[in-house]
Amino acid sequence: MTAIRTKLKMLAAAFAAGAMIFTLTGCNTEPEEPPPMKTVTMTDEYGDLVTDAEGNPAFTEVPLETILVTDDFGAIVTDESGNPQYEYEELPEPEKIVYKVGFVYSGPVEGSTTNLMFEAARAQIKKSLGLDTCYIENVLVADFPEAVEILRDAGCNIIVSTSQKFANSVDREARVLNGTTYISFGGEKTSACVTVFGGELYQTAAVTGMAAAHNTVTNKIGIISDPGQYNVYGVLDAFCLGAAEILGAQTDVRVDWAWSNSEEEIRASVDDLIAQGCDVIMSYMESDYAVRYAAGKGVKLIANAANIPELAPDDYLTGFHFNFSTHVVDKVRSVMNDNFNPTKFMGDIGAGMIRLVEFSPAAKTGTGTICSKYYDYIKSGSAKIFTGEIKNANGIVMVEKGQSLEASNIFEINWLINTVRRTTSFTEINENPTSSDFVIKGSTAEETSETSESAETTEPAEDDVVIEATAAAE
Repeated sequence: MTAIRTKLKMLAAAFAAGAMIFTLTGCNTEPEEPPPMKTVTMTDEYGDLVTDAEGNPAFTEVPLETILVTDDFGAIVTDESGNPQYEYEELPEPEKIVYKVGFVYSGPVEGSTTNLMFEAARAQIKKSLGLDTCYIENVLVADFPEAVEILRDAGCNIIVSTSQKFANSVDREARVLNGTTYISFGGEKTSACVTVFGGELYQTAAVTGMAAAHNTVTNKIGIISDPGQYNVYGVLDAFCLGAAEILGAQTDVRVDWAWSNSEEEIRASVDDLIAQGCDVIMSYMESDYAVRYAAGKGVKLIANAANIPELAPDDYLTGFHFNFSTHVVDKVRSVMNDNFNPTKFMGDIGAGMIRLVEFSPAAKTGTGTICSKYYDYIKSGSAKIFTGEIKNANGIVMVEKGQSLEASNIFEINWLINTVRRTTSFTEINENPTSSDFVIKGSTAEETSETSESAETTEPAEDDVVIEATAAAE
């Protein structure tokens, strides 16, 4: 019996020892660390580059290669057992990207309205991000690729396209794999390197329409507009709907069309509207010339210009304009931080993309109070500007009673509302438009102190240049 017990104890001890060894072995076994990886472009069986649906290169991760370690004399280094020593290949330090932002303008910078706001954004990029910027002005649609190439040769790897006219050109240029990021005003298509933005300018236009109606004496309101302006029918119709909030069925708006680059057409339009008895004129042009020409002619003025108090200090009522700085600077910063996210952003009053100019002290009593209330209703979403029944100039119902148009529908409007009593066109076809000289301007390295000071004055300080609706007229 004693012998049996002894054998059992020996077996138990052996089993326990084995289990301990197994357990310790398992505990001390660590998984092998994966080798360091590197990113490489993918190629097919023929060695051609593989791309994604947008035409961008496809990448994959592969292990770093191992290489023999050699000494200063080229001899292979071995360990104590005589085995060759290996180490992973050294990857080159990633090249530091120097970002530079180039703006492409479809018209001139001086005397512009929309371009003035882009110049403010350009100044803010310099101030907030410390980047060098530059621009080329007066670029025709057909010349957009050439302007981009010139800016790229000058070191620009971020291009800000400042006109909806360039939308298709941006899409085509983005298909070229050149490491350029595009921030495009207007358009529909985004891609890995293209982000698109715009603004619901019709919201502020509606508020200024109310101001026009409250200040007219003749009950005739004039509009001079370039037919190529951003969301032109949506802005003009919203202005008329704002006026109708006060004048109702008596709303009488006259629209004259003129090209922004033709001072002759602008003068003819302003004179025509005044001759019709319009005592308030709204200018929706890329040029500020209509405001400067109409100033002092006995009419009150509204325009899509932030500097309208300076242009017509004795004649303006209010104005409306874009504020591009915040959005454009944020997008440029995202490129720098390698977290660029292409989007289609449509900013409204609430987002700060569109703003009002201060109401003039010369405006009729109550202008600021009435318009500010309407502004607040729109901002909160309580007021839908395009709510039916709405008829076009031919009397056809375009928005049914009780129905409201959303922003996407408003941007598709191609008709004038029935409160437009008369339209006149002064536009003439220019068969030989003047092309850009493609001179790069505004680069920090080339700027004089005078140019720099000018850029600073256009910077859109949150509470300075851009002034929202207040009861300033009270």
